[in-house]
Amino acid sequence: MGSVLKKVPLHPFLLALYPMLYLLSVNIDQVDPAVAFRSLFIPFAGVTALLLVFALLSKSWRKAALAASLWVVVVYLLFFFLYVPLYHAVEKMVIGGVNVGRHRVLLGGILLLLALAAWFILRIRKDMSIPTSIINLVAVVLILLPVFQIVSYQIRSRTLAAPPALVEMDQPALSLPEGKTPPDVYYIILDMYTRQDVLQDFFEYDNTEFLKFLEEKGFEVAACSQSNYTITQYSLSSSLNYEYLQTLGYGVDDPEIVRAIDQSRVRRSLEELGYKTVAFESGYSITELRDADVYLSPFGNLWNGLLYGGVNSFEAMVLQNSAGKLLYEAKPNLSRKYQTILDTPYIQYRERIDFTLQELETVARIPGPKFVFAHILAPHDPFVFDRDGNFIYRETPFTLNNDKEYTAETYVAGYRDELMYLNTRVENVVAAILEQSSTPPIIILQGDHGAPRSKEIDGYSAILNAYHLPDGGAEGLPPTITPVNTFRWIFNEYFGGTYPLLQDIPYVVDLDAGAYVQYPGYPCSAVR
Repeated sequence: MGSVLKKVPLHPFLLALYPMLYLLSVNIDQVDPAVAFRSLFIPFAGVTALLLVFALLSKSWRKAALAASLWVVVVYLLFFFLYVPLYHAVEKMVIGGVNVGRHRVLLGGILLLLALAAWFILRIRKDMSIPTSIINLVAVVLILLPVFQIVSYQIRSRTLAAPPALVEMDQPALSLPEGKTPPDVYYIILDMYTRQDVLQDFFEYDNTEFLKFLEEKGFEVAACSQSNYTITQYSLSSSLNYEYLQTLGYGVDDPEIVRAIDQSRVRRSLEELGYKTVAFESGYSITELRDADVYLSPFGNLWNGLLYGGVNSFEAMVLQNSAGKLLYEAKPNLSRKYQTILDTPYIQYRERIDFTLQELETVARIPGPKFVFAHILAPHDPFVFDRDGNFIYRETPFTLNNDKEYTAETYVAGYRDELMYLNTRVENVVAAILEQSSTPPIIILQGDHGAPRSKEIDGYSAILNAYHLPDGGAEGLPPTITPVNTFRWIFNEYFGGTYPLLQDIPYVVDLDAGAYVQYPGYPCSAVR
């Protein structure tokens, strides 16, 4: 290994990859590594071309590599840290009649300085084996840190063995209904879909018409339901394992929570009964069951993602953490074509939602009993549908949480409009599933948590929770039932389970304190 580090100039490639790998590693719980492939390929290809040019000029691979590495380090320092303050510092400066603050002048000057520095390195006559060895070693150490974090996360989150805490817990034996065709089970999560009274009180929207539609289709709406946890991964890891996370031994910072979703007790129990698992690409890697029997994605494969026009969600993250933010500052002055390129993450976000809703209308045709899990990131912001389903053009870089585009007033309007459109699509989904199912299906429509920005009225645990439970399965269903009891109830009613219902408790996930904090939530208007 020592001789390789001394002889082979690897450092330009490693240094070119490091910033992107680092950004991926610190966001690995939010980003699918495949989305970062293009962001890794472009600098790799660029430094390869640069190395070849410098090697032709110097006749030395080591000198060429040192010059290329200098370019890589300076370009990244400028891109991520220095260019924006430098640009704003000289934006209005004029020297000799030349506006230094124009991008083409500033970039031209920087390229000239880099060319002179490279020329100086290429003219050095000393042996470059020692500098090559030292820089190689530094680059290898740098690159190993994010690579280790990414690989270890992938191993933890994709290990097929069930989480130990889930295996050790005794479970009542489940069985298929005797003499009957087992019903399909649809678990449809409408992210951040809040309760009727919160919609009325905070969003000034009456959702009665949609709830009436569901009731006419045989749904029972739990009018006073709350989520057990106020963040998606905590809420779903609890509901899919029908147990509180504290009982399962999962702390707030426990990475095993991801496996509790991917290899949940619900999924494994139904698969053991002969069910197929059908899952969708959600855009939120934690809830993507990629090893499902049927996994449906609008983008197909890696090449589709690589060739997809415009920036993707990872590239948008790179831009907003770098000099790329200047593009967003100039966005209102760009043509619609270039605005659309910057809006591509929002377009992809929209396409995933649209694709999932379309496919849910057809999955009933898949033969055999099915457990269909669909996590739909709507009406969660960023809002990408108006009330008629039209695309909403955006001004700010893409982010899945803490969307900066909305004030208190515009947030309410954006949420309300997207929810109105979502309702029409969900009505189509429900009608199609019921029409195409030969055996009346079990359908759960559920918010994973409430709307965080409604916290002024403590509405961030109040959720929509509606159940289509055929053959009288909803009789006696408590109006306060929470997701932790969803599959306890269903397994008891349809699969011979004997699970006691747990106390319905909402918890705030306090990330700063690393604790689950019990709180009363928003008082339900149905029991006031």
